Amino acid sequence: MRVYPGVLTVRDVARWLCASPTTERASTVLLLVGSGLALSATCWGLARVSNLVLAPRTFLALFTLAWLAYACGALVTAHLRARVTVIVILTVGVASRMLLLPSSPSLSTDAYRYVWDARLSGAGIDPYAYAPVAPEVAGLRDTNIYPRLNHSTWRTVYPPVAQAFFRAVYRLAPDNVLAMKLALGIAELLALAALALLLRTLDVPLGRLTIYAWNPLLLVEIWGSGHLDALVLATVTAAALASARRRDGIAAILLGIGTLVKLYPAVLLLLLPGRRRVSVYALFGTVVVAGTIAAGGLGRWPITPIWRYVSAEYFNPGLVRTFVNEPLLALAATAAWMVVAASRAHGGSLAVRAVPMVAGVIVLGANVFPWYVVWLVPFLAVTPSVPLIAFTGTVGFAYSFFLSEPWTIPLWARLVEVAPLAIAAAVKLCGAFGWLPSVCARARAG
Repeated sequence: MRVYPGVLTVRDVARWLCASPTTERASTVLLLVGSGLALSATCWGLARVSNLVLAPRTFLALFTLAWLAYACGALVTAHLRARVTVIVILTVGVASRMLLLPSSPSLSTDAYRYVWDARLSGAGIDPYAYAPVAPEVAGLRDTNIYPRLNHSTWRTVYPPVAQAFFRAVYRLAPDNVLAMKLALGIAELLALAALALLLRTLDVPLGRLTIYAWNPLLLVEIWGSGHLDALVLATVTAAALASARRRDGIAAILLGIGTLVKLYPAVLLLLLPGRRRVSVYALFGTVVVAGTIAAGGLGRWPITPIWRYVSAEYFNPGLVRTFVNEPLLALAATAAWMVVAASRAHGGSLAVRAVPMVAGVIVLGANVFPWYVVWLVPFLAVTPSVPLIAFTGTVGFAYSFFLSEPWTIPLWARLVEVAPLAIAAAVKLCGAFGWLPSVCARARAG
């Protein structure tokens, strides 16, 4: 199985750590339980901090400890299939999620915007029509949701199906951010279940579930901050499962539904195998068009607010925008990468081919929001990449943004963030030019 990018795979390191097959089971389970307890303890610590924006050093310390515990667990279980291992993985994963669930979102307050949009809809007001500061919605402001809205001068950017999800949760539990987080958490658990089935289908060891189930970035962004990307995880993981079982039509339908929540899943359509390509594209297009019409037509898509979000937001700029602050150039580079990644050899299922495509889309995008990096995590369980798994940890240092006034990410944090990718690129470049073998030969000779 091809691994992109990197020199060592998680399986290689795990085999080195657990070299003795006769003693592997007991030592691995003990190490796994210890790592799981450490991960759960850090999640408990994160949940006890009422506002992580006001305690960024505490967040970075606990997040780093969580990632070290996660890395230890992922390394020793990546090649295992035993039932007891899977039980420990899932128990720790669920416990960590439950510890973070009651916490109030603070690193990102997008979940409050979800509730606000649903409140407008419940009052019979078009959520796309007014920004929260508009006088037309002044009567709906309160002291709980409204003060926590970010970009309160901007109209909402969330597509129609996302708005339908917000309304459904709001009907069950009005003005309840915890209920919104729980609903999104349930969607993420569906993604976890789909991933387990996907690993079984591809005959990949279920121990690889650790790469997904324990990932601290995923835990923080979905179960801590309550990001909408949980729905994206559910749709794309289920689509990968359908494709692996040669049900590309179902995969296309699921990707269409995901695109109506966030645009990213449309990228993965390009990676579906060539079987019945015309009909697959037609199914995807039918879902997107039908969903758009059901929501009231193309005019219901928040195209202008989305463009404002892409062009005006400047939190953690991607590779292109770091050097040239031109959002259109970043979008052009992303589109070019999509063509390149889609035109690569077509061997393998959607899940196997997704890692380079998704990684490029994230890194080349206008902003590398940490919750966007979560898109990679389920695919890394199928096709592990040490640099990219490390990147899901180092990207958390983007939250060093809150260390000083005015808020900005310091240079050292940007260097830490990109270090795994830069090292992997340097190694790959040296290998391409034949430098690495000669360096290794000189080292052995010395």
